[in-house]
Amino acid sequence: MVELSRHALVGAIGGTYISLATADIDELSIANFALLNSANFKSPMEAIERYLKTIPSIPNKVGLSIAGVVEGNRASMQNLPWSFDWNDIRAVTGAQHIAFINEFEALALALPHMTDYDLLDIGHGHPKLHATKLVVGAGTGLGAAALVWAGDRWLPMSGASRLAAFPAPLDGELDIAAAIAHDGELLAGDVFCGKGLVALYGALIKRAGADLQPLKPAQITEAALSGKNQLAREGLDLMAGWMGRFVGDLALHFGAQGGVYLAGGLPSNSVPAFQTGRFRQAFDGTNERATYLDQVQVRVIKTGSDAGLRGAAIALANSLPVRPATSNHRHGAKIA
Repeated sequence: MVELSRHALVGAIGGTYISLATADIDELSIANFALLNSANFKSPMEAIERYLKTIPSIPNKVGLSIAGVVEGNRASMQNLPWSFDWNDIRAVTGAQHIAFINEFEALALALPHMTDYDLLDIGHGHPKLHATKLVVGAGTGLGAAALVWAGDRWLPMSGASRLAAFPAPLDGELDIAAAIAHDGELLAGDVFCGKGLVALYGALIKRAGADLQPLKPAQITEAALSGKNQLAREGLDLMAGWMGRFVGDLALHFGAQGGVYLAGGLPSNSVPAFQTGRFRQAFDGTNERATYLDQVQVRVIKTGSDAGLRGAAIALANSLPVRPATSNHRHGAKIA
């Protein structure tokens, strides 16, 4: 049965997980949520096909957030060897209308629709109305997108923040470059991710001469926050400070006085380490930098938030012909 309504299949196709749900693209309500492990599938189409067997009706519209490069009707994953286009998705869904959007641009689109339930504060700050917003995601990989007010709607834009140079360590800080395999210049994307946290923890073990076994990112975070592993906690504290400097730099570049949002497993699973003040102190900095950034609100998007799915739903709504007297306008729908 094909559903001919404003309901859609929405998904966030990531390097580690695939989130799928149905959504009302006017109300941005999410239902029939499923979280799948990307490693269990040969393609996103295979995951979608399995998911569709679990829901009572199949929407005729699809919006997907992609952890990779989106060029028109084609997408290529960043951390998986997957490339696909609208025809591939149409073959398993029968959808009449399909929209792809980069994962960080999807997160950016969702920002104006986030509530206090979705967010946790990192220090002080007050967002300015209609000022540029910034989201920085750090998990399997690193990326960022800005959301700019265009007078009648919000427009997302992203680049390749993962390729930016990693900030040079300050005097007395661990030099992470020696612990991470990289070709030439150390990139921010090499450090601000799960693999970077593992490498950092390994470097701290080596420096301390400790007899400790390597841990996975989630294990490092758990050990650090439980107070059972001082080296793990030192690693999280270092990561929070480094991210503070890097994210503060991005906030300066984009003029993000509408607020900065941190997404992905690295910050969302380590909120207490980011709330100690180390992140915020590095973010604010001193002198003119501090004057500019001191009142920029920084918030973490909680683990389990459906921001990526809502962003995919908004991107889909924006790509559809505008219907008179609907709520599309508040989502920033294109005006014919």
